[in-house]
Amino acid sequence: METEIERLWVFALAAKCRAFSSDNLVSSVILLVFAWLSLTFIYWAYPGGSAWGKYWFWLKKGPSAKPIPGPRGLPVVGSINLMASLAHRQLAAAAQQCLANRLMAFSLGETRVIITCNPDVAKEILNSSVFADRPVKESAYSLMFNRAIGFAPYGVYWRTLRRIAATHLFCPKQINGSEDQRFRIAAQMVSMVGHRKGEFSVRDTLKRASLNNMMSSVFGRQYELSSSCEETDELSRLVEEGYDLLGKLNWSDHLPWLAGLDYQNIRSRCSKLVPKVNRFVNRIIAEHRTKTGKNNQDFVDVLLSLQGSDKLSDPDMVAVLWR
Repeated sequence: METEIERLWVFALAAKCRAFSSDNLVSSVILLVFAWLSLTFIYWAYPGGSAWGKYWFWLKKGPSAKPIPGPRGLPVVGSINLMASLAHRQLAAAAQQCLANRLMAFSLGETRVIITCNPDVAKEILNSSVFADRPVKESAYSLMFNRAIGFAPYGVYWRTLRRIAATHLFCPKQINGSEDQRFRIAAQMVSMVGHRKGEFSVRDTLKRASLNNMMSSVFGRQYELSSSCEETDELSRLVEEGYDLLGKLNWSDHLPWLAGLDYQNIRSRCSKLVPKVNRFVNRIIAEHRTKTGKNNQDFVDVLLSLQGSDKLSDPDMVAVLWR
């Protein structure tokens, strides 16, 4: 991501080199490399790292303005190492080291990042429309989540999704209507734990219970927790693959010059997962369109019943239900 100042510097240097004539081509290249290294160092020296340093001219509002404290990281890649594992602990330690009591700035490649550990500041950020847009990762965009409420850009479409969620999907009537289902799944969990002997994985039991609850609330499917079937196994594989892709730190999101390489194989995996998700969800939507009766409406029934400005297209419904 180049800034206007950076381009002006390069053009000025190019003019000084007399259009890269054959006589001074080597010296011109050396001068340009030196200028690039100098700019990189200047950007990196700014608190928060190179991504923030590129905007130093606009960030400095006046003589008394102070930059947001934060680690500089490494040139070009920034503080990507902080996101490797147990990121919340590493970020908290970095904030403490930089004395960033309210806000901390750091760079993920060319992405400017700002975090806070202060609950009052966090409340201000969460209630501000300036921070309403969530950066759409390549994996989220590929998996259609740019159409879901979690990643859709702030605007008319996002407000429509929010209204649908508040009025239809997560309204008290809909939540109360699934109370029996939650009690049934909880009773099955207690029964499974009571009959298990020796060691067993509580995490797997909770994951399976959560999946069954989602299948019942969203798709209207009801299964026994102690047994498995092809449909739940398929959805479990799709969900685990999707969460794994969303949870990965994709370097291409923060270093655009790596976007064409896909060396982490994220784009390829997304392209294989999306058709499977489309087939799975569209099959259930088609089944709901042909069924009769209004009892125990699930999320698919609710979305299909919407009319007027709230009505969603099939791709939008797939994204909302899949999210």
